Amino acid sequence: MKNSSSDLIIIGSGAAGLMAAQEAAVSGCHVVVLEGGKSAGAKLLLSGGGRCNATNAVVTEQDFCSNAPRTVRHVLEHLRPAQFVTFLERHGVRLSLEEDGKYFTAEGRAEAVLAALLAAARQTGVRIEYNRRVQEVVFSDGSYTVSGEGFEYSAPVLLVTTGGLSYPATGSTGFGYSVARRFGHTLVPTVPALSPLLTDDKRWTGLSGVAVPCRLTFWLNNRKAAASAGPILFTHFGFSGPAALDLSRHWSVSTGEADRRLTVDFLPELPARDLPDASAAVKKTARTVLSERLPARLAAVLLELAGIDAGRGWPGLNPKERRRLQETCQACELPVSGVAGWGKAEVTAGGVDLGELAGATLESRLQPGLFFAGEVLDVDGRVGGFNLHWAWASGVAAARGAVKKLRIL
Repeated sequence: MKNSSSDLIIIGSGAAGLMAAQEAAVSGCHVVVLEGGKSAGAKLLLSGGGRCNATNAVVTEQDFCSNAPRTVRHVLEHLRPAQFVTFLERHGVRLSLEEDGKYFTAEGRAEAVLAALLAAARQTGVRIEYNRRVQEVVFSDGSYTVSGEGFEYSAPVLLVTTGGLSYPATGSTGFGYSVARRFGHTLVPTVPALSPLLTDDKRWTGLSGVAVPCRLTFWLNNRKAAASAGPILFTHFGFSGPAALDLSRHWSVSTGEADRRLTVDFLPELPARDLPDASAAVKKTARTVLSERLPARLAAVLLELAGIDAGRGWPGLNPKERRRLQETCQACELPVSGVAGWGKAEVTAGGVDLGELAGATLESRLQPGLFFAGEVLDVDGRVGGFNLHWAWASGVAAARGAVKKLRIL
């Protein structure tokens, strides 16, 4: 069995692990990264549909869901978006800033970001060991022993960056949670986040391919619990697009609640886009009036839900019918039957409780020398590069905490 010692062992070579590795190595630490698969960054390559939505122009704790927003804020202070953009530029990767604040790779290749991280790791002397699926972690006499089939490594400091449960095809197994439990940590229940929503209603699945700007509202026990604005995309199985993905975690977390609803406003810019009165559309049908504002297929569904014949002349609708149609357009309840699940979820909600970690260093309060970073933690962000930025920032924060720990050991 191969036995090797180092200053810091990192389990997982995803975004957080690779960022942490080069950060710690720059400070002179001997770093070994253990990757269970045959290559690094499998999930990173899927980001942004392969274009890699690397970060956002503005990132604050308000862009994330967590039980410890203050800790999230302190972690984010370790790496601002502009600093990460500069880091990539130093390694030959240009990013393009879009109008909505999202940064993508200029050439549309997530591979470029992964290559930059691997180059930074090589330049700082990081050793990445592939096909090292960790099976056991033991702490004894001030040292962590990490082992699996045919290998064993030891170090005084251990960083867990194994990710969560999303995209299991990329190698996500939830192993980091078992490490956390082993050392007494509490886990916030994990559920899929940034996942499409499902429906059994054929009226909505029949709109597959239609996309439209909207505002979604999640209601829990008749109270507004969350809202999201952006495009919604209708699919053959339900609802996707940023607006739906952002609210999926709330639907998942509230499973079992007696009353949860999702409503949609398809005309979020009202009153500027208010439906016209009878005199303004004398020769138009209801279908024509609504189709001027929304995709024709969606307009047909909304007219059906409002109980209005699409072929009726607009002037023939009385004020009560026009109000009913407008209410249907602005407060339509979507018949959600569930969440698509881990196979389509972009991130995990829940995980290691931040309250049991030491502030911005992300060191365990229960087990000295044990650190966590990335998706394994109880932090999940909205669509727009926020989850990747959390990986970068938490990786840097944990690496700096590990370096500081090593200096006092």
